[in-house]
Amino acid sequence: MPRRTNAELSESTRASLLAHASKAFGTHGYAEAPLDEVARAAGLTKGALYHHFGSKRGLFEAVLRDLERGIERAMDVALAAHPRSRRGLVAVGAAWLDAMLDAGARRIMLLDAPAVLGHRAIRELDAQSAVRPLADLLADLRRQGELTADVDATAAAHLLVGALGEAALWIGETEHPLRAREAALGTLDRLLDGLAPRAVVP
Repeated sequence: MPRRTNAELSESTRASLLAHASKAFGTHGYAEAPLDEVARAAGLTKGALYHHFGSKRGLFEAVLRDLERGIERAMDVALAAHPRSRRGLVAVGAAWLDAMLDAGARRIMLLDAPAVLGHRAIRELDAQSAVRPLADLLADLRRQGELTADVDATAAAHLLVGALGEAALWIGETEHPLRAREAALGTLDRLLDGLAPRAVVP
């Protein structure tokens, strides 16, 4: 069996730490996540964990970014099935809500991240990963005539990102999350009706 390079070993170690840390943060929350157990589960020492991520906060930030990248990939796949269309926008919303059905992901992204990193940092992350791409999609839909010409794409993107975040928290608290998910997506579609051009009655 060929030996792995130091870079490959480092990447493998980092991936293992991220996987175990994500589970710990999602289960226990940031404050109570046991870093000793995370390191031990990855077959490492706590010192090795700090070597890779610097601090508990650094590890949490890495987990958050890794989680965001996974969700972004899922949303890209959803959009690819309905490229630059209103159906694609709803599919992106569905992919986001599907990711947030996981209680651990919901806790990390929506509850602990603002408390740990601060709301300003989270807003900057959201601007890069959610608001700007969504605003670009809405602008495309406006140019294609699927939205009225006076829709402000940036304002609409902020509103939709906020609404989807709140919907994810609500869905996570209900007794029937899948039913609530369908209700949320149906309501998103109706909200988009309000932004669509009205048919001209002769």
